[in-house]
Amino acid sequence: MSPITQVPEDLQELEAIDMQDQSPAASAHDELQKFVTENDIKTFKVGVVDLDGVWRGKRIPARYFLESVAERGTNICNIIFGWDIQDEIISDLSYTGWDSGYPDVTLLPDLSTLKVVSGEPGVASVICDAYEMSGEPAAICPRSILKRVIKKAEDLGYTPVCAYEFEFYLFKGTPTELAAQGWRDLTPITAGSHTYSLVRDTGTEFLIGEIRRRLSEQGIFIEASNSENGPGQFEMNIHYSDALAAADNALRLKATVKEVAAEAGYTASFMAKINPEWAGSSGHMHQSLWDPESGKSAFANAEEPGELSAIGYNYLAGVVETAPELTALYLPTINSYKRTEGGQWAGSSATWGLDNRTVAIRSIPSKGSAARIENRVPGADANPYLVIAASIAAGLHGVDTKMTAPKRIVGNAYALEEGHQVKQLPGTLDQAIEQFEKSEVARAYFGETFVTHYVQTRRWELRKLQTSVTDFEIARYLERI
Repeated sequence: MSPITQVPEDLQELEAIDMQDQSPAASAHDELQKFVTENDIKTFKVGVVDLDGVWRGKRIPARYFLESVAERGTNICNIIFGWDIQDEIISDLSYTGWDSGYPDVTLLPDLSTLKVVSGEPGVASVICDAYEMSGEPAAICPRSILKRVIKKAEDLGYTPVCAYEFEFYLFKGTPTELAAQGWRDLTPITAGSHTYSLVRDTGTEFLIGEIRRRLSEQGIFIEASNSENGPGQFEMNIHYSDALAAADNALRLKATVKEVAAEAGYTASFMAKINPEWAGSSGHMHQSLWDPESGKSAFANAEEPGELSAIGYNYLAGVVETAPELTALYLPTINSYKRTEGGQWAGSSATWGLDNRTVAIRSIPSKGSAARIENRVPGADANPYLVIAASIAAGLHGVDTKMTAPKRIVGNAYALEEGHQVKQLPGTLDQAIEQFEKSEVARAYFGETFVTHYVQTRRWELRKLQTSVTDFEIARYLERI
């Protein structure tokens, strides 16, 4: 597969305009104007991805977008990188704070991500990169981090190709209604476990089918969807693309799922572990490196199609070896680690195997383009830009150092974990933070500023839990102690 072009599909379909006597800027503006006119666009949703994977930004009238924002961007307070998932200001950050006055950053639209928003007539959306007012890319912006890692891959002569698969739950009631009841007594859209049931899926196709349709209209190809193991749980598989487009598609999938669900009176959740009795929600990520000249996977092994290529095994070795120190990116919340308890269909050790779903890294060899590996550690709650960036960085580290993969696991990796025969991944967020902070690979590929900022935000998450009084504590101690 050749890399995705930098021109959005909506613009590719427009007739070519006369380029004679026109500057590139004038030509691009004319194409954008034609896009707005033909799609009757009145509003642009313009946003950047924060540390937690939330798409934040503004709605801008089409006229002002054309006159200014498309080329110059729009400014926004850098608090978008300075608060937590609940919009509570994180104290004592090195990047920003009251001492610096929370200055602006510029959100510059990446016009290659321009899409008509299905379900919102007259609205288009575009994903932005964040820049400091000095003009430098914001060192803590997840999309900038991914682009930085992709550049390193390109410098080595490779194009990273990735694909995401998400699991999520659907509950009866809108987010407002469920919040009013304290997120308690949740009723899934379906009762019981009916994994892969085509009969049961018919009853939810009014929602799942609408999600697929809207994603298709945004140029996002869903290969398949199905009911999953938990009550009201579903999975969607996105077709592969270049790494940046894969992250952008993952962002739009999560947004579309939530929007369609809310419109129909339901709430969608990508939380890693909602109920201890239910299956967790994963965000598995498939990946490979491609040769941009031949358009073929560098992981393919024509001579031994049952094995990855030498480059493929170098890459796999890097992802396996660095899994413990990069776990904080794959499992970013306190709740994340309740999904990776042994036997939960999630990688919880630094292991790999051939088409084995009990390991962290699943090898899927082929003599053709399907040759790849799957990182099974990340949850659906993780930031897709950071998951993809971490996986590629880890793999490139393996390629660059010609790393040798450890012995593959045959059989049940969870049984080996219990016997302490394999290296465990961090079991809590605080353990993961400690390893990430010391990671030389993280600092080399993501930069000192990002590592420091990310560690500070995760430590804030821990403090929020430590100062909270939980239902467990009330039920256990209130009367008895």
